[in-house]
Amino acid sequence: MKYSNSLDRLYAEGAFIWGDYAATAEKESGKPVMRLQIGQPDFLPHPLVRQSIAQAYEEGKTGYGPPLGQDVLRTEVAKEIQSYYKKAKITKDNVAITSGGGKMAIGIICRSLMNPGDKVLVPCYDYPGHFGGISDAGGVWFPYKLLPEQQYDIDCLDLEKQIKKTCAKFVFLLSPSNPTGGVASYESLEKLAFLANKYQFTVITDEIYRGHVFDGDFISILDFPGMDTRTVVIDGPGKRNCVPGIRIGYIIGPSTFIDGPVRKLNNVRFSCPPTPEQLGLAKSINHPEVRSYISEMKNEFKKRCDFVVKTLNAIPKIDCPKSGGAFYVFPNIIKTGLTGEEFAHRLLKEKNVCVLPGASFGGGMIDRESKKPYGTYNIRISIASSINVLKEAVGRIKDFVKGLS
Repeated sequence: MKYSNSLDRLYAEGAFIWGDYAATAEKESGKPVMRLQIGQPDFLPHPLVRQSIAQAYEEGKTGYGPPLGQDVLRTEVAKEIQSYYKKAKITKDNVAITSGGGKMAIGIICRSLMNPGDKVLVPCYDYPGHFGGISDAGGVWFPYKLLPEQQYDIDCLDLEKQIKKTCAKFVFLLSPSNPTGGVASYESLEKLAFLANKYQFTVITDEIYRGHVFDGDFISILDFPGMDTRTVVIDGPGKRNCVPGIRIGYIIGPSTFIDGPVRKLNNVRFSCPPTPEQLGLAKSINHPEVRSYISEMKNEFKKRCDFVVKTLNAIPKIDCPKSGGAFYVFPNIIKTGLTGEEFAHRLLKEKNVCVLPGASFGGGMIDRESKKPYGTYNIRISIASSINVLKEAVGRIKDFVKGLS
């Protein structure tokens, strides 16, 4: 049979491809691979989350539900998210639940807002799922720069330059960031809000890591003046509640957006999100013990991040900026003489450690200065593994780099 030509334009995520590489390496070497390529928390979901979902199954609550999700979960999500915002007001009417996790939320948002050929600005290192959603909607993405020397904060001068140059209708924001761990500063968000109102574009902000800001409080672009009508938020419980496999996502936006295009696309794409998972989450996500558990995880991830950054920076030829959140670091390895792709392949083959090449997060975009794809000389390391695993893995990276001399 012949396949659709539209598949050619789709951008697929590299973390799962490298998972296949890791599985092959395990078979060939007969030894386990240390998998630092994927952002899957090593913490179990809180017992209340597990028990609540299981109870919904045991009670046979497995029927169809509304396309936008169960009202009880929409209400609880609004309550949870409101606790992170200082000025924005969120009700259940601003919330939609998706099947397929945050990635489906991205796809629904892009398909709801974009027409083929629409121009979209994305950070020069970005989550590949954003490229996938944009490509599925027929949009075209262009980069704006981040500042590694400022912990990957937004380069606001370059952002405005690219807005003027491209006349983009949409700007993606990811804070805390996958892959860099960067957190946008208050000043950068204030400037972004000013630009959005001045040039009349929509901000699509991915806040999936809002619960993992290491220093200070999470700050949302939605809290700035005029942004309530020109911001759509990607979110979900996968990272905060350690349930990435149940594939539930959240969309937060203006009520007319939720009740119009999102309702229709949810209906078309998956009819309704899975009922038992929704009912279990509704019963547990705002429980004080669950909220406390998220804080405990955040503190542990910060300890791991501080260790990994300090240890990597002690390795000659590796430069690793500090991470402000999420659970990733994004070191530069140009001094090793290898590209990120070469580094990752050799590290997997020679040391049984799997990391991701930085170019996986460049979306094929070319750095205007180096003339090479963004991320060519970076790797991404996930710190979502135990400290003992990270100590062993970073030790192997040190030995690998030493062997290059």
